[in-house]
Amino acid sequence: MTDISLRGLDLNLLLTLHVLIEERQVSRAATRLGVTQPAVSHALGRLREQFGDPLLVRRGQDMVLTPRALDLAGPLRQILSSIQEMTGPAGFDPRKARGTLRIATTDYGLAVVLPHVLSELAQAAPQLSIAYSDLSEEMFEHLKNGFLDIALTGQASYRDMQSEPLFTERFVLVTRADHPLVGRPMTVDDFIAWPHVMIDVVHSRLHDIDARLERMNKRRHIALRMPHFHAAAFFAQESDLIVPVLERVARLYVDSLGLAIHQPPPELDLGRFDYVQLWHERRNNDPLHRWVRKLIHNVGTRIRDQPAPVEPVRRTHKAVARPRAGRKPVRKR
Repeated sequence: MTDISLRGLDLNLLLTLHVLIEERQVSRAATRLGVTQPAVSHALGRLREQFGDPLLVRRGQDMVLTPRALDLAGPLRQILSSIQEMTGPAGFDPRKARGTLRIATTDYGLAVVLPHVLSELAQAAPQLSIAYSDLSEEMFEHLKNGFLDIALTGQASYRDMQSEPLFTERFVLVTRADHPLVGRPMTVDDFIAWPHVMIDVVHSRLHDIDARLERMNKRRHIALRMPHFHAAAFFAQESDLIVPVLERVARLYVDSLGLAIHQPPPELDLGRFDYVQLWHERRNNDPLHRWVRKLIHNVGTRIRDQPAPVEPVRRTHKAVARPRAGRKPVRKR
């Protein structure tokens, strides 16, 4: 940017662009800025002229960001944060913080972590809100360019992002509470005798199960493949299916869905993994971002230290195979 264009740039335009990038709708941006929609539309026109780019392009009721706007999002947030820190009072007051936190995670993070985060925000920073995004291969670029603030993930790949472990998690297996496998340790032969749900999640150890079974000259029958852990638990209610579920999710559903939790056979141990928060190093010293990371850290500590409930032993009156929906168990000898 030249000296001439810098002298001609209204800082209020930068604030408007920042809010438009976050809200992606003129009406929402106007409400947040406390101005009229025509004023925001006029400011967007000036911004397009200033940057020589459309910046936001209408698609239905919302707008999508151009590549130039995506590139501007991170530096713009940092500039405005620095100006706020320079001109505002010393320290950071979360009760005065405004805006939207964009957090990428999965259905696991939505159920196990984000309810606690949202509860904390409601008490400490009531004017902040959360916008959820699915985890994707683009999340690293979105963290880098500022479109995303934080990612919550159990994936092993962090690339060049900053990371902090929150707690450890592992997979368990669930079945209906009166499944014949309930009440005794599961063997490999037990494991392959019943149909399975396969959860297709990138970088998951679940994909290694069949390779290990093949090395034992054994196979299992996969009756259903799906991408979501939470929905998978529901399929165990009225079937013979063995379903892999993350342990804290399983404990959320064990009573309400009438499920039993099983440990996998030792030969098929699925191990443990770190559940972490990720962010780009550019945000390290952002006061709001530091505060939010600390809040998520505290939530993770509480989740980590919460004792697992003692699971009751559920037994059927007889350990008799009771196939559901007309299906016979596939027993391997």
